Amino acid sequence: MANSGEPSDGTYSVLTDETRLRILFALAEQYNDAWSSGCPSFSELRDRVGVEDTSRFSYHLDELQDEFVHKVDGQYRPQVAALEIVAAIRAGMYDKEVMVDQQQIDYDCLHCEGALVACYRDHYLYVGCPDHGAAIAYPTPPRAVVDRSLEEVIDLSLRKHACDLRLLRQGVCPHCWGTAELSFPRDSVPDSYLLDNVPYATAMCDVCWLSYPLPVAHLVLGHSAVDQLYADHGLGPADTQLGPHDLARVSAVDYYESKPPAARLTIGLSDQPLVFELDENVRIHDYWQT
Repeated sequence: MANSGEPSDGTYSVLTDETRLRILFALAEQYNDAWSSGCPSFSELRDRVGVEDTSRFSYHLDELQDEFVHKVDGQYRPQVAALEIVAAIRAGMYDKEVMVDQQQIDYDCLHCEGALVACYRDHYLYVGCPDHGAAIAYPTPPRAVVDRSLEEVIDLSLRKHACDLRLLRQGVCPHCWGTAELSFPRDSVPDSYLLDNVPYATAMCDVCWLSYPLPVAHLVLGHSAVDQLYADHGLGPADTQLGPHDLARVSAVDYYESKPPAARLTIGLSDQPLVFELDENVRIHDYWQT
């Protein structure tokens, strides 16, 4: 039986106690080698963490079991929750603010033809027009912007969003693995959104914070037929979400109330449109190229 998703007191204590975090980091650093050399023993782990007081170390290690650390035959192995915490810290999710100044990118606003600008702040990547709102606003950990140009971060974020959509089409949240869904139509979107006069859908998770509007045409992001269509025209993954070849700009959406499919998406990128039929659960029912 799955739990309610509410964090225990032990979860909070891990994030507020330096010794326990050092234990998790030591176990995570040893994790790859553990497959061949085994996990550390009590004394080996204590030496790595650097705690001389045996009783104090034992107390903190006991507090981490069994939620974060599992003891097997005298060796200590990190649970997935421990590895996730270390990964989040290393990704900078708990760091102070990291900012990347606003920069122009090689895409124009579809309303005023001025250059779109991008910036990174508040753990979000923003791309949009200063006068006409946001084209994208994706949660992105600070680690993503280390040693990468802003153009590379944009490309990675757009590729990840396409991967997220593939999971969402299967009813799985890409963040917490909970049950998620896509639904349409959506009657309204924030005024700050760049795209207008296009139909929107909604992505929503039943468990975590994920909930956002997206153009119906973006529901097929990451599909192999879409990737191939754009590649055939010398376009890349970013072009499916930004610029004049954005799926939302080159597609027509028709809804059907009386019979399946629930909607038909026609991508008119060429004289041989790519057609997708979506069922009532906003999943791909069929597709073909005319």
